[in-house]
Amino acid sequence: MIKIALFTSLISAFSINTIAAEVSGSVSFTNDYRFRGISQTAGDAAVQGSLDVSFENGVYAGVWGSNVDFGDEANLEVDYYVGYAGSITEELVYDATLFYFQYPGYGAADIDFFEVDFGLHYKDISLLYNVSNDYLNSSESAHNVALDYSLAITEDINLDLHAGYSFGDYWDGIRDFNDYQDYSIGLSSSFAGIDVSIAYLMNTMDTKAEEISHGEFSNDDTVLFTVSRTF
Repeated sequence: MIKIALFTSLISAFSINTIAAEVSGSVSFTNDYRFRGISQTAGDAAVQGSLDVSFENGVYAGVWGSNVDFGDEANLEVDYYVGYAGSITEELVYDATLFYFQYPGYGAADIDFFEVDFGLHYKDISLLYNVSNDYLNSSESAHNVALDYSLAITEDINLDLHAGYSFGDYWDGIRDFNDYQDYSIGLSSSFAGIDVSIAYLMNTMDTKAEEISHGEFSNDDTVLFTVSRTF
């Protein structure tokens, strides 16, 4: 029933003033799909894509997908989302998004789950808060707070900084790290309609019990390359 309610919300969003709708999409390639510092592809490359629809009244909806590798039969992640964006001032913008994360073929277990994301954006600074009361269908809560800043250091190159903090009941006792922080520093640019970025990722999972240096759910420090195209 919950899934049906989400799909109904998506359909409703697509139905609102379709004449004023703007459709966009993206395709990207990265050498590792990291989600809040943890690899979703066992340290291997990922091809990702999205399709989005936004409306003049601030409503938006879309779908995003990527290959994954958790060491079982699951090889795909599909995220559905619907949200609303608005402005407090000309430079201060907010948004709220409902996500449904789906992992077809994940063994005998169902790890699909909902998450709500809230964002506050001022110029080149973004503050994000994400919460799920049933993270990975575990009946346990998980939270994430992230701060991102993009600084134009030349006309064509940006310096990108990220800091995130994951915590909540789900993380308590997981490989003894309970909660953790993840960070990244990188450079990004665009040319001929192609977006490129390189970033160094690190986190606080640095003890022998916490760090996974290869294979499923790798979380060691790494360099991430990403190439994407929006159309």
